[in-house]
Amino acid sequence: MRYDEAADFLLDLQRYRPRAGTDSTADLLDALDSPHEGPAYVQIAGSNGKGSTARMLESVLREAGLDVGLFTSPHFDDVRERVRVNGRKMPKSALAAFVEAAKPHIVERAAADDPATFFEAVTAMGLWHFGREDVDVAVLEVGIGGKYDATSVVDPAASAVTSVTLEHQSVLGDTVEEIARDKAHVAPAARPLVTAAIGDALDAIREQAGDTVVVGEDVTVSYGGRVGLAEAAVDIQGRDWSVSARLPHPGRHQAENAGVAAVLARQLADADSETIARGVRGAHWPGRFEVMDDSPLTVLDGAHNPGACDALADVLAEYDYDDLVLVLGAMNDKDHAGMADALPDPGTVVACEPATPRAEDPDVLARVFETRTEDVQVVEDVESAVETGLDAAHSDALVLVTGSLYAVAEARRRWTRTATPRVVRDTRDAGRALDAGDAPHGNPADHVAATRAVRLREERAARVETLMTAVGGACDVSALRSQPGNYLDVTLSGSRATFSALCERLDAAGDGLSAVADDLRASFENETPAYPWGDGTAVMGILNVTPDSFHDGGEYRAVADAVERAEELVDAGVDVIDVGGESTRPGAEPVSASEEIDRIVPVIERISDLDALVSVDTMKAEVGRAALEAGADILNDVTGLGDPEMRFVAAEYGAPLVVMHSLHAPVEPGESVTYDDVVDDVLDELRERVLLAEKAGLPREKIIVDPGIGFGKSVGENFEILDRTPEFRALGCPVLVGHSHKSMFDRVERYPDEGGYATVAATALAADRGADIVRVHDAAENVAAVRVADAVRRGSDDA
Repeated sequence: MRYDEAADFLLDLQRYRPRAGTDSTADLLDALDSPHEGPAYVQIAGSNGKGSTARMLESVLREAGLDVGLFTSPHFDDVRERVRVNGRKMPKSALAAFVEAAKPHIVERAAADDPATFFEAVTAMGLWHFGREDVDVAVLEVGIGGKYDATSVVDPAASAVTSVTLEHQSVLGDTVEEIARDKAHVAPAARPLVTAAIGDALDAIREQAGDTVVVGEDVTVSYGGRVGLAEAAVDIQGRDWSVSARLPHPGRHQAENAGVAAVLARQLADADSETIARGVRGAHWPGRFEVMDDSPLTVLDGAHNPGACDALADVLAEYDYDDLVLVLGAMNDKDHAGMADALPDPGTVVACEPATPRAEDPDVLARVFETRTEDVQVVEDVESAVETGLDAAHSDALVLVTGSLYAVAEARRRWTRTATPRVVRDTRDAGRALDAGDAPHGNPADHVAATRAVRLREERAARVETLMTAVGGACDVSALRSQPGNYLDVTLSGSRATFSALCERLDAAGDGLSAVADDLRASFENETPAYPWGDGTAVMGILNVTPDSFHDGGEYRAVADAVERAEELVDAGVDVIDVGGESTRPGAEPVSASEEIDRIVPVIERISDLDALVSVDTMKAEVGRAALEAGADILNDVTGLGDPEMRFVAAEYGAPLVVMHSLHAPVEPGESVTYDDVVDDVLDELRERVLLAEKAGLPREKIIVDPGIGFGKSVGENFEILDRTPEFRALGCPVLVGHSHKSMFDRVERYPDEGGYATVAATALAADRGADIVRVHDAAENVAAVRVADAVRRGSDDA
């Protein structure tokens, strides 16, 4: 079964009304031979904060060394986001396999007038995937209530109710007490239920659940306020333990969520304070008071009811701004007047309509705010509404996009959308590009040309298809037509002149299509990069001052030997010297920050005046700071910001930062990872890492992306990444390729790569394909390879 067919079948179940009860989910799991048995489960219920708490707990448990599944809702852009294992969303191939297995039962039940709902099927899919992936713990965000929610098909090992307000009264009850009792049914049999509820809700929870741990009584939380632009401080105090941490999202409510997550992590994994602090800080959660820009200050927050808006208002009070520009898109079953009353008075309101059947008419939202401000506008499309709001804001204003996660998801695309250049030389490459865009009916022969992949709302995809065809190009739109929000992959092919003509027509078409034209133009401009360290591909020479690195471990442990080697690298023509004090080879022993600093700082101090930039290869922000103080110029982070402080250190010093794609560092021997399309999947995961670094204050030209050859990829996938290096330009960042002496060369019978012949060949290919930096051990021969490749690319231009 193709992915587009499977996803369409699954999403089409949204035509059935949600219902209470676990029987349907249990029957579906039984039909699949109970694949979910094995992992421990955690249920997180609550009116607000359950998603953030689930994400914090997942992050802490992963820091504790566990394999963790995470089930949340709704999704932003892709239904697979709801089901994650160790941070990676469910592969397309896994979703297709689930639907193929589950479809006979789902069809049979529908024929018997007892159809599975979308949420029931997706819940079963998550449990199926967690069992198949053999996770240690799966964290489940409860949908509605607790007693009759589909997630309650499991027997939880631990559970929480974050908070309780009036919501879904037609299902859960008319009072806070009734709603609290329903949610408290998630209480585990063997452990106390954790809650941050208060007042009558807390009394009802205790009555229903019995033994409880109350955040606010048994565990105290002290919110220290905002730190910097987008973080906050929190102190959590238990009976015999305490944690001081930074939160990735400000707000007193987020501090309480962190307290709930900390208690659960101690119940499940006996997590220590350092693990909790690191995990909580790394729990970035899109759309939850997410600061996207600072001029004007621009915030995305999915507050969707009066209680959430009240908490949002408290956070806004921590910021200084002169005027509030509110971009609002909400669902039709929410208390819009109550939300408006909870928020600060705006100077400007732009009402919009997210692309979901549940969205409220923006004219209705506008009417709610007409008594609160004179400047109320209606711009139906969310992305266009965001542009209207930004245009209306001066530099000291605050632009807030809120009302629902659906609106926030569409708004967020302004900062995440790209036009990805596809490597297409023949019909085989073209077929691969069409497969990646879920366009099985396209003709590969039509796409053997310059090719770009974009993702657009369905109506915009249709207009782009019409315009591209009119200028003589090829356009195929994803066959997947049931995605909520209707964002579809679009594959465009043609000559540069064709794309230029398309962009002119997009500019003239209005309706936000000029932004698509800008993305397409940028994708061609990125093909001729402005190299940050010279006119052509830069060579980064590796200098390991470790006893156990896989190629040259132990050779340069003495400072004098390391300095001599650095001088040899510079004489050979390298542009950057990358100093490493901890090995990432499979099975390498971890090194403390102090020992790593002792290894690298004396070397950096001695070589910082050489005619080359100095980079430090480290996983620790503490080491990075020491290296920059000693004279280093660049941070090279093989964990892709695994240390939450790393991006802030780079921004503080204005240092370029290499962000590598890796699932584990050091590499885990025998690690097997499923990619649908390795380049697309790596791009997707790097995109969020780059955005984090950018939000810390680094411009994209100082964020260098490394696709992580040799880290969690198969041999074939490593070669494919090398071949498709130009596609990483979609991120708008310099691209580093690190392939030196990797085991991938065993495929061509060159591992170990004695003499470095395979490495040099790959260096030439990487340079020819536009890599900004190649990272190598052997200097002279790779410098020569880069210079030859650059000369070939220039041809007679500099004659």
